[in-house]
Amino acid sequence: MTVLGIETATAVCAAGLAGEKGWIAETRIFAGNTHAEQLPDCVRNLLSQARIQPERLDGIAVSIGPGSYTGLRIGLAFAKGMAFSLDKPLTAVPTMDGLVSPVPDVFPRVCVLMHSRKGEVYRRLYGRDNGRWRAEGELDVVAEGRIADGLPGGDILFIGEGSRLYRPEIESRCERPHFFPDAVSLPSGASIASEGRRRLIEGLRDDPDALVPVYVKAFQGVH
Repeated sequence: MTVLGIETATAVCAAGLAGEKGWIAETRIFAGNTHAEQLPDCVRNLLSQARIQPERLDGIAVSIGPGSYTGLRIGLAFAKGMAFSLDKPLTAVPTMDGLVSPVPDVFPRVCVLMHSRKGEVYRRLYGRDNGRWRAEGELDVVAEGRIADGLPGGDILFIGEGSRLYRPEIESRCERPHFFPDAVSLPSGASIASEGRRRLIEGLRDDPDALVPVYVKAFQGVH
């Protein structure tokens, strides 16, 4: 099974391909607010370089949020269009699940941090369970100055754009924080493709007509 993954939840515009042996190829651009212009060429060039015709795809996976309101809408609309035109199944991958899925089993927990809006950060903690990362509790929206509130002690790997933006605070307030380089820590089309492929194999398909981005609007969780 070969799956195309689309990631537009942040300033990164990415597309990736995953198959039986893992990731096949990826294109990733720090596009800012130009996802609408970049995404079609990103996907077209990716498929061309991988020598895969769109008709040969077995499914489409798309990052569904949380993230940029505009970016998520662009990515989902594009993914829906491909799924309809090619008559392929579509699966939605929570953006944070996509971020954490390729992380190796090095630390007991991973904390994903994504910028929300001014003064706020999306935060979700993951633990290892049966060879996979699984969320521990609900997604929180926390104030910038309270990222460490409520987190357990011990070794925690921080990933996502927020891990770079708020690293000084994390290092000063967490017991044993760890970080990956930005290139590894930011959203990836290949990870969305890989996670989407797993979901499709498990029969987790979404109805394109009913699928909408996941927006976390209210300030919730740790205040």
